[in-house]
Formats: sequence, structure tokens, C-alpha cells
Amino acid sequence: MGANYADFDRLEVFTRVTGFLVNDTPLRIGVGREAPLGSTVDTALLRIRFADGSSSPYIPGSSLKGVLRSLAESLLRAQGWSVHSPWEFEAMEEEAESGNYCPICGIFGSSRLASHVRVYDAYPEGEPVVFVKTGVGINRDFLGSQPNVLYTEEQVAPGVRWRFRTDIVNIRVFPEPTDERGRLLRQLFRMLVDGLVQVGARRTIGYGVLRLVEGRYETFEYRNGALTKVSEGGVA
Repeated sequence: MGANYADFDRLEVFTRVTGFLVNDTPLRIGVGREAPLGSTVDTALLRIRFADGSSSPYIPGSSLKGVLRSLAESLLRAQGWSVHSPWEFEAMEEEAESGNYCPICGIFGSSRLASHVRVYDAYPEGEPVVFVKTGVGINRDFLGSQPNVLYTEEQVAPGVRWRFRTDIVNIRVFPEPTDERGRLLRQLFRMLVDGLVQVGARRTIGYGVLRLVEGRYETFEYRNGALTKVSEGGVA
């Protein structure tokens, strides 16, 4: 059974979670099939250019949010929930008409409901170490390497610290969750702390494992005419 999560007309509780994501394995979030003009590799890393002209690899908030949403869907299905995909527009229309939204849409939003969670881009602390790996093409018919088919791709070396920030609106997560959405978000944060979340390419061979360290939360409520901090602590 869903609930009416269209509560953006008021601010009851606001939580900010911060910390660092450490990639325990190589990380590759690429720009797509075509490398930028002038690139020396076949598959380049996605980079952001700063105002001073410098550039750096980064982890898009949309990538992090997409991974967390997929994990949340899997967790709910394991509990016996019937979960629709983000592309089942008819199901989302029915939820909007009835006012009863599923927990996934109640957290991450849908085409008819804004997201209660903001996941920001994660930028590296310092200059990340980047290396180039050469791979070989695979012949699917003969189940072996394809002669004369080599490619190169950029990857971020393990051990980089990425600044992490997530804002949560009108869902009580810390110090104790009060509904299914809060409990689900707590599970996702625990998975991040335990290094059970992957992002980017090559995940089937173990790339992109992220671990949340130094995670902290601050929870605010609107009291006496002001947004007031009511609790803070570590994310575990």
C-alpha cells in the first residue's frame, strides 16, 4: 500500500548526509563510445572543467542516484514488494491519480512526483591518480581474443576520496526512521558504509566499488520560526 508523499508544500524535516566515498577498486565512468577530439585513448573518463581552467574526473550525482534507486528496488522486491520500473508510466499515472505512491517514487521521484532525495556530484579530494589500461577484443564465436583488436581506456586508481553529499527532504532517517522510506534509506547508507555499492563501468569484474567513510548526518526541523538542528551523528 502506498502513501501520499506529495508534501513539498511544507518543510517538516531536512537531513544532510556528508562524508567521503573511497573507491576500493578501479573506477571508470566514461564519456561514451566516442572519445573527445584529441584524446589519446579510445575510452576517456568523464571530466568536469572548473572556472580556473583545470579539469578532473568526477562521479555524477545522477549515476550515484541511479545506482541507489536500483538497489532500493532490489531490496524491496526481496521483501515481497511489487515494484514497478521507472519507465512504467501507466503505473506512475495511477499513483498520481490515487495519491498513493510506492516507497521508491516516494524517495527518488517519478514523472509525476519530485524526488525527496538530492544526490550531488562527487568531486575528488586532491588530484586523482589516473592510469590507462589496454584491453583486447573478444571473438564471441571462437571464445577467445580477436587478433589485432586492441583498445585503451582511462581508469581512476583505487583509494581516491570523493566528497559526498546527499540532502533528504521530509523523510525521517536519523536518528531513527519512522516509515518504510526512512528504513530503506538507512539500509542504503549501511551498504555504502560496508562497501557494497558499485558505480560506473566494468562492475561485473569488480570495478567501481565505493565505501562511505567519515559519514555524518545533520537533521533539522522547523521550530519556533526557524530551521533548527535537532540531531547529528555518524552514519553507520
